[in-house]
Amino acid sequence: MMFVHADSSGETCPEKKVLYKLISGLHSSISMHIAGDYLLDESRNQWGQNIELMYDRILRHPDRVRNMYFTYLFVLRALTSLLSATEYLEQAEYDTGNHAEDLKTQSLIKQLLYSPKLQTACPVPFDEAKLWQGQGGPELKQKIQKQFRNISALMDCVGCEKCRLWGKLQVQGLGTALKILFSVGNQDNEGDQTLQLQRNEVIALVNLLNRLSESVKMVHDMGPDVERLMEDQIAKTSAKPGRLRRVLDLAFSFW
Repeated sequence: MMFVHADSSGETCPEKKVLYKLISGLHSSISMHIAGDYLLDESRNQWGQNIELMYDRILRHPDRVRNMYFTYLFVLRALTSLLSATEYLEQAEYDTGNHAEDLKTQSLIKQLLYSPKLQTACPVPFDEAKLWQGQGGPELKQKIQKQFRNISALMDCVGCEKCRLWGKLQVQGLGTALKILFSVGNQDNEGDQTLQLQRNEVIALVNLLNRLSESVKMVHDMGPDVERLMEDQIAKTSAKPGRLRRVLDLAFSFW
């Protein structure tokens, strides 16, 4: 996994730990969607939930579940908790050519940005003001941005057009969330620089939050039952509480 390199003391810096969690969380979210809407029988075009795949790729790995929750909170915080992003998204033009739809979009964006439930549900998973600072900060930011461009370019090799589109969109959304977090340090160190986002970045960011929200909901709604069913099949003698239940209890202790 990229970004995971130890320094001379053998320890991984906080920024690289954050990046590892974000990539892992995005990967887990994509896997949840694949397992949640899976082609079970090609001859009959039958789609449904593949619980074995869901368990094997995500639910049996507590760290992957935790990283998915972390990525969700990271994107949510970038979108709703940082003043620069909130002000920008509230004032942005959502011009689709349909006046009624534009007004509806603006209303929905404001509901998202100022939702009391989301504001209280988004703890501070890290202090973004302290990340990517110091002498190596600017260089690390450039490396991260380059890595995300490389990931997006690699997506062009994916054969499935739908998979390629969703993958590139979500990678861009995560890159946009990082851009917003990067702007916190830039405003402090480089003067009053207003956050600027392109239209496609806003679209990618909102779509990523939607996909992560759906993944988190699937884990919350289905996870314990899937884990129980699969672990009963694998080892009926196990008397320990499910690992996913422990992870969920820990995750929701933040809410």
